[in-house]
Amino acid sequence: MIAITYILAAVVLLGLCIFVHELGHLLGGKLVGIKAEVFSIGYGKGFIKKKWGDTTYQITLIPFGGYCKFYGEDPTEAREGKSYEFLSAHPLKRVVTVVMGPLFNLFFGIILFFVMNVYGYPVETNRIYIPEYLTKGEYVSPAYTAGLRTGDIIVAINNEQVISFIDIQSKIAFSKGRPIVIKALRGNDSFEVTITPKKYTKKGYYTIGVMPYGNRVLVMGILENSPAQKAGLKELDEIIEANGTQFHSPEEFTSFVRKNPLKKLSLTINRGGNIITIPVTPIQKDVLTITDFTDLRFPKEKYSITVDSLSLIKAAADKGRVKVNGYTVTSFAQMKKIIASTNGVVTLQTPGGNYRGIMKFESFGFVGIETAISPENKFIQYTITDAFVKSMVDPFDFIALNFRGIGMMFSGELDVRQNLSGPIRIAKIAGDTAYYRGVSAFVVLMAKISIILMVMNLLPIPMVDGSYILIFLYEAVTRRAFNQKLLEKIQMIGFAILVLLSIFVIFNDLSFLPFFKDLF
Repeated sequence: MIAITYILAAVVLLGLCIFVHELGHLLGGKLVGIKAEVFSIGYGKGFIKKKWGDTTYQITLIPFGGYCKFYGEDPTEAREGKSYEFLSAHPLKRVVTVVMGPLFNLFFGIILFFVMNVYGYPVETNRIYIPEYLTKGEYVSPAYTAGLRTGDIIVAINNEQVISFIDIQSKIAFSKGRPIVIKALRGNDSFEVTITPKKYTKKGYYTIGVMPYGNRVLVMGILENSPAQKAGLKELDEIIEANGTQFHSPEEFTSFVRKNPLKKLSLTINRGGNIITIPVTPIQKDVLTITDFTDLRFPKEKYSITVDSLSLIKAAADKGRVKVNGYTVTSFAQMKKIIASTNGVVTLQTPGGNYRGIMKFESFGFVGIETAISPENKFIQYTITDAFVKSMVDPFDFIALNFRGIGMMFSGELDVRQNLSGPIRIAKIAGDTAYYRGVSAFVVLMAKISIILMVMNLLPIPMVDGSYILIFLYEAVTRRAFNQKLLEKIQMIGFAILVLLSIFVIFNDLSFLPFFKDLF
């Protein structure tokens, strides 16, 4: 079911956005009298064909995306000089034909925004959560230092209203590290603080150290034969509370479970709108952590490691085949006791090798689930008038945001690898959105992707619409054809750039997938 959802989401999102783009080219050509030879839904050989007028309409075996081929659009093919041929038509007519593709992506995005603004959709609230680990130590949250606390609601940044957590993220990420003025609510009290965003890593985003507020934990994955699986937990279950305790982050839930090994927990679960109670007892898991770890065969190399599978070392200790600081232990329990009594470096001799480091055994509760926070949501819905206004304003705000992002990538302020997504990562995002957040969030994502497609196609990059628009405008102004040999060279360079960019994007996309992460 999950795989089908992801595949359908990717096909529908990318397919519709590409189809709308090509439909724009088709209708743009019709508007100015340039005829299409083929209009295809999908790529490859069509298995359903119908000719209406001068155009063959077809559906291929893989109905993903599509293309529009005009008469006389290939400069290497002979033309009759007819006005309906693409390259024989007036340059301004060609401009209209080309520019209608990106414009249709914009119109499509606007329509989807309008529909969703009228219909309504959930968004993450602008209430914030500050994890405990960001309230002390080296990485104290700038928001916490400035006086913000968990549960505060951010209503404006630099006098610009924010209504969702994504608004907060985007305004902070594009702050370029400049101080920002945040207006917040705490109960009925309103206050302002000035915060300087920071990066925790060189390639990270600017942040003030806040997370979306949540009061439920979402089950993202379940280990085979784990206590959670045996208890009957399922993916997408929302854990409302455990033994009466609510959680604002996955870390809080994990900490709670770790502190309660072998104790029966009563989980209150929301499963598709039904509230149920599931008892689960965390197993006790033993873990050996070693800091300043050294394999004595390679004494110059030091690591910090965590060993969470102790069956082999347990068996060796119980057979008297393990030495701790030169002393042969006769049981795993004795081994733990000796290590616990030493505060310094421990030398461990095992059948597999000799090791040294600062060793510590930990025992904690474990239920075997992967979790994420289920953010607090609010339902956004507008009147038809307000929806129309927002659907006209928000897309252009989003376009401006994209151009700012492109500029920051070129300047090095944003990491290209993190922010440049290709079809593989977009497909994953589409699948995640459809599966975990539902249809309405998926439609909003489609609107944004369609607008991004417009932006990318209007860039003056060889082989994309933006470059052809510039060439045809040049021809219209100078009243002479663009040098064909120069155009061919530009296209060759553009093709090479696109190939290299495609290779980079594909490998970059793959590097974010779980299976490939460790390979890159």
